[in-house]
Amino acid sequence: MGCSPRSNWYEWFAREMSSRPEVKECVLRNFPDPNECKESVWIPFIRDVIGLDDRTIVVGHSSGAACAMRLLENDHIPKLRGVILVAAAHTDLGDEAERRSEYFNRPWNWEKMKEGAENICCFHGTDDFLIPVHEARFISQKMKGDNYTYIEMDGVSHFFEPWDEILDVADAML
Repeated sequence: MGCSPRSNWYEWFAREMSSRPEVKECVLRNFPDPNECKESVWIPFIRDVIGLDDRTIVVGHSSGAACAMRLLENDHIPKLRGVILVAAAHTDLGDEAERRSEYFNRPWNWEKMKEGAENICCFHGTDDFLIPVHEARFISQKMKGDNYTYIEMDGVSHFFEPWDEILDVADAML
């Protein structure tokens, strides 16, 4: 757990999306509590500091995907344009640090999550050693519907490097 805007593919993605004329703003920020990634810190930060509206596309990776899933079911968040989940989990995987993050301490409201965005896409790699692919497959079974797409990528790990398909999905949500 714990990342910064310079981690993984985040800067690349923000740069690529910012180059699109239809993108008014692409927010890539340091989050408070970057090591524990607590829901009680991140959700208010996203809602009150970054801000969300019906034109927003949220991209969440790993712990950020769990956060995005909780945003989808939150009554105090407007319906979003889109959500892209990358390496998502629905359980704490038996990990104490994940348990402390607060995302996994209650059941998921799958029906409410489906209504939380116009479009939802989940990417997962078959070789992810941090979050087993069965986690994303379970999420996809629960989220199945007209506004949900699951993209399973053979031979891909935990998405530490850029990949073009995420740009295609984000472009389609614009």
